[in-house]
Amino acid sequence: MWILLKAFVLFIWLPCSSNNGASANDNNLSHSYTVSVTSLLPPTVCNRTRTALPQGLGKASLEVVSKHGPCSTLNQGKSPSLEETLRRDQQRLYSKYSGRLQKAVPDNLKKTKAFTFPAKIESVSADEYYTVVAIGKPKQYVSLLLDTGSDVTWTQCKPCIHCFQQRDLLFDPSKSKTFSKIPCNSTTCKKLRGLFPSDDNCNSRECHFNIAYVDGSGNSGFWATDRMTIQEANIKGYFTRYPFLLGCIRNSSGDKSGASGIMGLDRSPVSIITKTKISYFSYCLPSPYGSRGYITFGKRNTVKTKFIKYTPIITTPEQSEYYDITLTGISVGGKKLPFSTSYFTKLSTEIDSGAVITRLPSPMYAALRSAFRKRMKKYKRAKGAGDILDTCYDLRAYETVVVPKITIHFLGGVDLELDVRGTLVVASVSQVCLGFAVYPSDTNSFLLGNVQQRGHEVHYDVAGRRLGFGPGNCS
Repeated sequence: MWILLKAFVLFIWLPCSSNNGASANDNNLSHSYTVSVTSLLPPTVCNRTRTALPQGLGKASLEVVSKHGPCSTLNQGKSPSLEETLRRDQQRLYSKYSGRLQKAVPDNLKKTKAFTFPAKIESVSADEYYTVVAIGKPKQYVSLLLDTGSDVTWTQCKPCIHCFQQRDLLFDPSKSKTFSKIPCNSTTCKKLRGLFPSDDNCNSRECHFNIAYVDGSGNSGFWATDRMTIQEANIKGYFTRYPFLLGCIRNSSGDKSGASGIMGLDRSPVSIITKTKISYFSYCLPSPYGSRGYITFGKRNTVKTKFIKYTPIITTPEQSEYYDITLTGISVGGKKLPFSTSYFTKLSTEIDSGAVITRLPSPMYAALRSAFRKRMKKYKRAKGAGDILDTCYDLRAYETVVVPKITIHFLGGVDLELDVRGTLVVASVSQVCLGFAVYPSDTNSFLLGNVQQRGHEVHYDVAGRRLGFGPGNCS
């Protein structure tokens, strides 16, 4: 009898003891992802049925895909290595800020009928995602890289003297009934040339521009206006803008990996957002590469918006054309990095769809790296990716991996909890890296790149001066 009673007590005690242990583990795992190692590898097959494009009155949605993924029409089977991608991202970062002209926009320039505020033209191909739009009448379709860090929309134009290779046919101005060059002797051109000097001394009828960057690359061409049409594949939603300022490139030493140009999405007076009178847009960058994402021009329905959390876009007397927001903290595995809130809020924080990885000030990156490595100490370290990513792992000996969750906190109680693919970048199973890096030569800036945006809907309420994050339909 005593033996039976003892066995019964042991039977009761063991599950209780086991559950307590599981609860402790579950508590730890609630701040981590447990994923298959092979699931981290980029897919090789396109799955377009996985993502449904948002639809409805008053908006238009376009398909967005990675230019290097299996859904890309630009992909010719030659995706760059991780190190090459990071090198281009670094170059773009330097080019963006070296090529930026820090001049105020004159009031009379803002009021002119033609769109006269010039743009930054990025020549380094780090931009990852593209969509297809129509220019001219009749329509000519071009593939444009999405970039919230650029203002002008530009494409290579025929005849092109020295241009990079693209998959689409070159835009032919002579075939568009709505195409018009901006005359060199016009007031509009004089304003443009004041900001983008040209060496032709107005010897032709075209309004020329030349832009050079510190990395040796550059673009040259002329300014024009034409019609741009944003239209869904099902033709249910579209909008058109005419005239629209267009940069026509005839010479370029850059490379866009098969794309035709850039769609500028920042807040400047000349961007597609400002000049289409669409004050609200959103996108979902696909995670993984094998699915498609989308960009939607126009507001989402009220049922969906309740899941979106907004943080203010910073407004200053000298308003930035970029989407600047306020960072309040970062957590790794449920624990915040050891910095005061004031340290974070004083940083210059920008979200940029054209940047690849997120960049942090050196002290913040060191703390993030330390916290991440501590929670990944059971895994074998691997060599870094170039001089940029220094926290990588060799996961060949594992079937699954437990990755700590990273959450980025913004003003207004907005928490961006990163997907696994928003935390790690993968060259191979033997080189899986933390997808963050130090912001070069700037200890007071934070840049949120597209790796960390993947799988989320990012909402730009330009009129309401706020930026939101919500659950995406492209992961």
